[in-house]
Amino acid sequence: MKSIKKVIALLLACAMVMGMAACGSKEQEPAPEEPAAPAEAENEEPAAAPAEAEGGAVDISGMELSILGSYHEDMVKRLAEMFEEKTGCKVSYLRMPTGEAVAKLTAEKDNPTVSVFIGGTVDGHENLKAQGILTAYNSPIESELPSEYVDPDGVWKAQYVETLSIGVNTERWEEEFADKGLEMPTTLEELLDPAYKGEIITPDPTSSGTGYAFVSSVLQYMGDEKGWEYLEKFNEQVGQYTSSGYTPAEKTGLGEYLIAVNFLADQLIVKTSGYPMQSTVYEGAGWSMVPVSMVAGSEDNPAAQQFIDFCLTKEALDALVELANCVAVRDDAIAPEGGSKLSELNFNREYDPIAAAEKKQETLDQFGTLVQ
Repeated sequence: MKSIKKVIALLLACAMVMGMAACGSKEQEPAPEEPAAPAEAENEEPAAAPAEAEGGAVDISGMELSILGSYHEDMVKRLAEMFEEKTGCKVSYLRMPTGEAVAKLTAEKDNPTVSVFIGGTVDGHENLKAQGILTAYNSPIESELPSEYVDPDGVWKAQYVETLSIGVNTERWEEEFADKGLEMPTTLEELLDPAYKGEIITPDPTSSGTGYAFVSSVLQYMGDEKGWEYLEKFNEQVGQYTSSGYTPAEKTGLGEYLIAVNFLADQLIVKTSGYPMQSTVYEGAGWSMVPVSMVAGSEDNPAAQQFIDFCLTKEALDALVELANCVAVRDDAIAPEGGSKLSELNFNREYDPIAAAEKKQETLDQFGTLVQ
């Protein structure tokens, strides 16, 4: 009996040793991981994706954008406010005439304080492009604009066109000039009548893109020799050169001067505000495009990109037309009050504002000697 018990005990001991050995082998060779159950995979949180606004654009709400504007301050302000409301991006702006804006951006070339330059005449944008201060940005909206109003190099995109005009204060004309046997001036030559000496106000071409458009268009229309002869005589007629393109229309509307030579849109603003102003787009009148451009260093800034895109939309251009009676390059935009759409506008299409931009410094140097 004892021998049987010993055999059973020996068998139990062997079984325990084998069980312990089996446990030891599992610790040294762990079983391969099993794939996660489908239910668990569905519950996993996906990696966070970049925030997108409506339409797939990057969400720029809470971002900040600084812009420099060279058309009327209320126009810059309106676009800034519309863009803020649309995107939640905070926009700060500074307004100054084209010449001063070009000087500011040139001085800040290595450390720009703004991301977008908006407004001003196209010669200013061409100047800055040549210096590498403005850079290309291909907006998805520019395909909706006529190609002749988009820079082939992709830098500037025009929002509207400005054409020069002779504006006359009709109230002063009737009171002081109508009985002198004169016709109300509607041509360049008629502006040289001695009766108007000191009664003409126009922008200074050294500070205003409007003023430079006048000088360069006279030279293109008449040729250099006759053009400079005309400008010398015209200079004797001018009572005041202004730093801003808008001021001549304003002062003429108020009756401080009889005649303004500046952009038609400025004169229409004065007229629709209730002042006595009659305007004529004269033969040979120059014109300019008013663009928006990206400042170099901001081309990857989504707020700057989206602001330029917005500035080219019908919504934005309609707002500018309502404020400034300008002529938008988009033909689906509204027409200015008392004016025509671009496709219907009668102006000197032979004038080349880009060619004028290329000769700007040379032209201004010669103009400086003329007015000394």
